[in-house]
Amino acid sequence: MFDHRSTRRRLLGLGVSTLALAWMPVAHAATEATILSIQEGLATMGFDPGIPDGKSGSNTERAIKAFQAEFGYAVTGEATDTLLGQINTALAAGGASPERLLRREGLLRAYTRAVQEALVDLGYDPGPIDGTVGPMTRDAIRAFEGANAMAVNGEVSKPLLSALNTARGL
Repeated sequence: MFDHRSTRRRLLGLGVSTLALAWMPVAHAATEATILSIQEGLATMGFDPGIPDGKSGSNTERAIKAFQAEFGYAVTGEATDTLLGQINTALAAGGASPERLLRREGLLRAYTRAVQEALVDLGYDPGPIDGTVGPMTRDAIRAFEGANAMAVNGEVSKPLLSALNTARGL
């Protein structure tokens, strides 16, 4: 039987206050089933979590971080129920960010270069016009999106290029 009073006395003897115990966050480890679903979803989208086994290791963490970075989420590498929901949402929408879809079609560099040229024409600084999506390009895209009442995600996409061309009068 668990004795709260003796546990409290032991912890107080270690210098841990009751108030500190009350405010300690409780970490909820993802279940093996959740981790397995995360691994399977990541594998389906082309991220490599290793062999889906329901155990979170370095390959799974690396794949989670890559997914989170590509889709604009906070990069934690942690397997959570929230992450599984984000993966399921991405899968329902085709399983790829706009940039990954363009990469699959072999068009990412061409679209990125066109986006960079349009941003320059409109007075934004995407850095060098090189067809590479870097931090300056993302910042310029976000600035354009914010100024034009668009969802701000900083991603190269066909709708973004269309909006840029419309703003340029093309």
